[in-house]
Amino acid sequence: METWFLILFTISISLLLKAFFDLFSSSKKPPYTLPPSPSTFPIIGNFLWFRKSVFQIEQSLRRSSRSLGPMVALYIGPRPSIFVFDRSLTHQALIQSGSLFSDRPNSLPADKIMNSNQHNISSGSYGPNWRLFRRNLTSEILHPSRVKSYSHARKWVLDILFDGLQEKAKSGESVEVLVQFQFAMLSLLVLMCFGDKLSQQHIKEIGDLQRRVFTGFGRFALLNLWPRVTKILLRKKWINCLSYARILKTHISL
Repeated sequence: METWFLILFTISISLLLKAFFDLFSSSKKPPYTLPPSPSTFPIIGNFLWFRKSVFQIEQSLRRSSRSLGPMVALYIGPRPSIFVFDRSLTHQALIQSGSLFSDRPNSLPADKIMNSNQHNISSGSYGPNWRLFRRNLTSEILHPSRVKSYSHARKWVLDILFDGLQEKAKSGESVEVLVQFQFAMLSLLVLMCFGDKLSQQHIKEIGDLQRRVFTGFGRFALLNLWPRVTKILLRKKWINCLSYARILKTHISL
């Protein structure tokens, strides 16, 4: 126990010293100018942001934007994140200068486990693979002829929606309309992805798995802070992250 405490104490002191040297060193200047950011203590500030949910971070940033301006930089993990609160600046960045901001940075170690090393359209870097994903999406799913071919699927999903609403209404229970609509949309997406009508029980299992993955993924963000250190000190959390990814890939293969 004393050995582990000594190791942890030494690593913490080393990281604190490195952060202070990086903060006050005048020789190391960033190659770009970042927007203003809320004042936070090095290292500890990162941990404080990790403990907050997405909604809490958004509220804090909106308060900070009143004094810092429409663009705010936030240091969460090893790389800064830029938040824009002005519509005109957002339109300029995403529409007028979309080609400059179309690429994505390399995923962090824990994120690569969950997104299959950026081999999907939502995380892939701008290049041949991403263009292939986009072409498949627009030609196989979003193309008008393909959308029309899924008319039988939409009728099947509509019947599921009506049956679910009627069953709840007849039983005298409160009807959660949002839950019924979410299940109907999930049924349509499952059919479009797998090409077959799965049972409602199987669709519910897929929905439960998605919720487990998305709600649990935030717990692994801390692993990206110092991967070399967390792989030693947070080994069980890394194993848990790998198990989440394996479960997700297993259900997708089914």
